[in-house]
Amino acid sequence: MPAPRRVNTVAAASAGAVITAFFWILTTAHTALCATPAKTFVRASDPAVRCIGRFDRRNPQYVRFDWPGAAVETRFEGRSCDILLRGDGGLYDISVDGVLAVRRFDTLETAHTLASGLADTIHSLRIVKRTEGLRGQVVTLKGFYVNAGKKLLPPLDAMPARRIEFIGGSNLLGFGVEADTVWCDTPGNYSNTSLSFGAVTAKMVNAEYRVLAVSGKGLVRNWRSPYIAATHPFGPLYGRAVRNDSAAVWNFKSWVPQVVVTCFGTNDFSTYPYPTKELFTARYAIFLESVLARYPDAKIVCVTSAREPVRTYVREFVERERELGLLGNGKIYFYSFGEVPKKQCGCDWHPNAGAHEKIGRELAEIVGPLFEFDVK
Repeated sequence: MPAPRRVNTVAAASAGAVITAFFWILTTAHTALCATPAKTFVRASDPAVRCIGRFDRRNPQYVRFDWPGAAVETRFEGRSCDILLRGDGGLYDISVDGVLAVRRFDTLETAHTLASGLADTIHSLRIVKRTEGLRGQVVTLKGFYVNAGKKLLPPLDAMPARRIEFIGGSNLLGFGVEADTVWCDTPGNYSNTSLSFGAVTAKMVNAEYRVLAVSGKGLVRNWRSPYIAATHPFGPLYGRAVRNDSAAVWNFKSWVPQVVVTCFGTNDFSTYPYPTKELFTARYAIFLESVLARYPDAKIVCVTSAREPVRTYVREFVERERELGLLGNGKIYFYSFGEVPKKQCGCDWHPNAGAHEKIGRELAEIVGPLFEFDVK
């Protein structure tokens, strides 16, 4: 499939009057759409709607999600398509027939027009959550409106047989990846999980991927925390279908990756006080044990930045595990990407798109062979 062409960018609302007017317009549009007989409503639970990532499907009337990189794909008949959802205030890539637009979905339940005035034929639709939304918000996708008498159709392409799960912090979110400066007032406007090194790696090895990442979270200590051990580290979030809902438990048997890539440590050692080597290594081992308990046959790739001492701690952990097999699975590998120069940094000193591309290519050289055979 050719790369989408970008034709639109959305900026955040900046004044109360604008927000009020926008709310009135969207509410009016929603009411009109619900009232008009010229539309057919198709629920998000329809088999023609493909959800890629972790979704909460407990209620058959809708689906919920909030992990970055989550995607929805379908095809629709007719000249137009609208989406009914309650957003999380974040940005989304909307691709219709390969033409890309960036949209922000507010935290109000609203119908948004995704396409109109098209030829009366079949069109492809792909929606991707670019990064994290507003704190604590969850997206509720109700469904789609198409022209009266029309329907949704499933995507034509099959999903790749290869699967990779990426777990970690802001680097896997593509935090600030599209910025050309390290100083950003609104990093979310420049963030894009689809440009992260995980996405690059998955594309290069032709694998379906999922990103479970939260900015600022560590395994022991969160970013700039004044405490050695955080009260809310990343670990407990791993078992959730929806990050911001502890009741939405994920079914790990529903999607099993052959390769799991973790990238932890930068937040744990962001500032002092650092956790001790023993504490960090113990938490690291406990987390990997929880991964292997769900995916006992998975190969694990432990990624770090150049930051010390975490690079040394993780490298030594991997070397010991490969030698002793304490976790019961000797299929564990180490990769550390180099120091990223300022000219290749985006918001808050995170790698920009060029740096992520380089990291992704290097990581693909490690990950690719893992699908074929065990690397000794």
